[in-house]
Amino acid sequence: MNDLRNLWEPGYLITDQNHDGVPDHINVNLQLPEGFTPSGLIDFCARLGFETTALTFNFLNGKEKAGYQMDFVNDEQITALKLHPRTKQFSFHYRSEQELSRFLQFLACEWPVAGIEKKPMEAIYFSEEEWWVEQGKRTPVAFPKAVENHLNHKNAIQSLTDLWEYDAFISDSTPHPTQKQSMSIDVDKSISQEIFLDICYGAARIGMSSTALKLPITNVEEADVFLQIENQNKEQSEITLDGNKIKVQGKGRSLRHAVRYLLHDKHWREGGTVSFWERPDLQSPPEEYVVSDLKWEGERETDVCLDLVRKHHSSEADEMTIFLSEPLSERKKIRNKVQKMTGVEKVKVYSSFKPIVSIVMEDWMESLRNVASEIDHIKFVCKEEMNEDGCELPIRWIQELYPLDEWLGEELSLHKDAVTFELNELQDPQVIMEVYDESGGVIFEKSILVPIHSMNYVDGKKRVYPVSNEIRWMVGGEICKQKAFATDRQNFYHFYQTHVLDSFLDELKLNEGQPLFDRIEIDVEMSEPEEKLSVEHERISSLEALHEDLYFNTLHFFDIHGKDQHFPGGVYPFMHVRKGSRPKAQIKIYQTENVGLKQGAVIGLTFQASHPYPTELAKDMNGVIRTEKVSVPPSSINVGKHVLKSKSASFTWIPEQSYKGKWIPVYEWYTETDETYLSRKKLSAYKPIILIETGHHANEVSSRPAVIELMDELSRSRSIDHLNIVAIPNANPDGDCIHKDMTRENPEWKHHAARYNAVGLEYAEHRYQSTPFGEARVVPDLMHRWAPDVVIDNHGIPAHEWIQPFAGYNSPPRFPKSYWLPNALIYGIGRKLQGATYEKQRDLLERIQNHMMEKVQGTILEEKNQEWMDRYKKYGHQWLPDIFPVEQTGSLLFFTWETHPDYESHVAISRFPDWVSADLTSEAADETVYGDDLKLCIEAQKVFNQSILEVISEKQSLSKYQEGGYHIIERKRPLTMKGETANENTLTHRV
Repeated sequence: MNDLRNLWEPGYLITDQNHDGVPDHINVNLQLPEGFTPSGLIDFCARLGFETTALTFNFLNGKEKAGYQMDFVNDEQITALKLHPRTKQFSFHYRSEQELSRFLQFLACEWPVAGIEKKPMEAIYFSEEEWWVEQGKRTPVAFPKAVENHLNHKNAIQSLTDLWEYDAFISDSTPHPTQKQSMSIDVDKSISQEIFLDICYGAARIGMSSTALKLPITNVEEADVFLQIENQNKEQSEITLDGNKIKVQGKGRSLRHAVRYLLHDKHWREGGTVSFWERPDLQSPPEEYVVSDLKWEGERETDVCLDLVRKHHSSEADEMTIFLSEPLSERKKIRNKVQKMTGVEKVKVYSSFKPIVSIVMEDWMESLRNVASEIDHIKFVCKEEMNEDGCELPIRWIQELYPLDEWLGEELSLHKDAVTFELNELQDPQVIMEVYDESGGVIFEKSILVPIHSMNYVDGKKRVYPVSNEIRWMVGGEICKQKAFATDRQNFYHFYQTHVLDSFLDELKLNEGQPLFDRIEIDVEMSEPEEKLSVEHERISSLEALHEDLYFNTLHFFDIHGKDQHFPGGVYPFMHVRKGSRPKAQIKIYQTENVGLKQGAVIGLTFQASHPYPTELAKDMNGVIRTEKVSVPPSSINVGKHVLKSKSASFTWIPEQSYKGKWIPVYEWYTETDETYLSRKKLSAYKPIILIETGHHANEVSSRPAVIELMDELSRSRSIDHLNIVAIPNANPDGDCIHKDMTRENPEWKHHAARYNAVGLEYAEHRYQSTPFGEARVVPDLMHRWAPDVVIDNHGIPAHEWIQPFAGYNSPPRFPKSYWLPNALIYGIGRKLQGATYEKQRDLLERIQNHMMEKVQGTILEEKNQEWMDRYKKYGHQWLPDIFPVEQTGSLLFFTWETHPDYESHVAISRFPDWVSADLTSEAADETVYGDDLKLCIEAQKVFNQSILEVISEKQSLSKYQEGGYHIIERKRPLTMKGETANENTLTHRV
């Protein structure tokens, strides 16, 4: 360095230590005379910190070697800064400490001055509020006054617990890329040099954590926050908060402890002790108790069946057909018993769960095999469902056929497209099977009319029409007598509706902002069909369907009837398949004491000489001041077993704890430094930030391992050095625990009871609100800490059929679109901002879509996507395109959702449209999958995420300027895509 004009440029006082193009190290050592405490050094250190993204407190009287040395020499003649390029030495000469203080302020606030001469300078002189260079004219020093600008909002302090919460001394109440700091620091001149240097370090940290720093910060009358540090003869020291004024008063060691706590220590979330008493794991967990314990036991439907046969048998019958919701082995036993009991030889016992599949596989298949060589194609003509009061779709009986086309194709060596469907609203049988030869002639046809039972849906308005049990006596193929009776599932579900849902709303106390109950645990034991099919992940499982009905129908019930109770409590249906068992259930409703949010603002902290942390705090409880003793800070947080470990993450941050008390860590990837302090908000001014949320719905299992794998791979290749990436590796740990519990017995079910959080809440809708749900606060925390450009939410969909007989034989009516069948192995959703000012965001979304489509082309992902799309169109989209929508970019299914700016929205790009560039969701067919299927879904999630990262340019437009008394660094948003031209780093002066 041979030019003081470049004093604040990277490479001199500040350097890029890790070679990623971002200043991250203070490269100078300031050697101060003993007892030397010029207040302007606080401003100088603040500017020093502002110019870097990271620092360590070792540059004041430090012993470690630095790139440059800076000393201070008392000089009766002149006050000046001189550079000695050959020795890399700076020397401050000063006539008085007061004049040097003003000179330091000037260099911090105004250097380099606008319009400065374009020639190298090795000395700057200062006297009587004027500055000049060798043979240059004297120029008066004029510090700019604050003016109205885009930073004119004020940062307010509500509590001392606000400090350093989001990686800055004081953060805005609303997330924003600009981290503004407007402070006044007033230091008692009698303070020891030891404490003074601690304050200088704190000023450097405050500057580092700012992207808009108002200078000077000493001797100013107007600021958002006033910090006053006084030397007082007290036995103990105190930090007090009064409006926007923070006072630190005391003496000796206790005062130093208070100053270091305030300015040096890190928040408890980062492993420090700031506000450590607020750690949720230090609070007593709420006690739970049982408010209701109901037991139900029914008669076995097989016993009911035999009893009905015994009482109502028609001696004329030469044939009988029975429908039972039982596994095949139990139905065979019933057939044998009925044959012996009645003497009727021709007895057929079909399943009343997915009866058409049962009939085709167990009965009609024999006829099909006999003519297999003659078959050209098979047509299933299905009755169009027309119940006006029903929840069922018009394609209800086509749904019943799934996945017969592929199963028949395998069994008869037919292409699946040789099995077709047709709707007919006039026919009585729900399904007619017509078998054709090559000439178009009908080889044979068969039909079936299955028994239906009508029940109320939980909304009290609609009806549902599940298949029920029935005995039919026939003579010559015609029914002469029939007796309907309920399945075990119907009997239990009726009990659950009438004795649980319809009764306990009035019995449970409503707590505003709290769940109605902690959880309902439903243990059901029944003899029911449970069979895995040879097609994809498909299975016949009536208890999985009951699990889904109990969960979603309960939530829907409270949506409608629950006195605005949108998070009633957890609903945990545990299903136990027990062949031949008597149906029984136990329903326990648990309650916990009211879970209150933190109350009272901390307005005072007391420090003793013997302890480096506060020993007492004062709280303002609605005007009443209460003091509390503070215990010793606990050991560091043990994240626990619920998070996949990352080998490559630069840092693990712990922002929140879930409703049930499990930590929710966050992994951060950035180019690492050896520095003690790092500003994420400052890093975001240099590089784009990508936020990836995984495990939001805990039964969607591929996103968590996918983000760790992807980041470990990309970190090794250093292909993301131009980005900072933040990931929530397990956003819903309570759901994750529920999922683990449920999969122990039924490992391949979807288990949607683990979808939402512990109390059945889609907690994303509670973001940016006062809420007891820590899982809802994590993304807002990260929007504060990082201000990400791109938000990615990795999700999943069922890997096999989702049916709910007590909700219309479809995915829940509360969803406007059907998720009955998977529509792809991987697909995307992008929020498309509307409005003339958001064209850049729309262009970026389109670029991402196209790049993602190109990456998927020619891979197994495209092949699998096409397989699922063929099914989806065949069974759903061709009949009901609005309920089974398709929107494609080339061969890639990708939905764009029109999104409008809404500053109350919980959606990132809607709430922050001016600085969030893209907001995307992935959906992989991963609900409770394993092995090679899980690996494929993991690969799909990785491709989705990597496609987005690859679109972002390595060069972004950066500006550094002064405006209205602030030093500002900012990166242009929306971000720059590859192929676009980014402006070179610019330094402008706007006074």
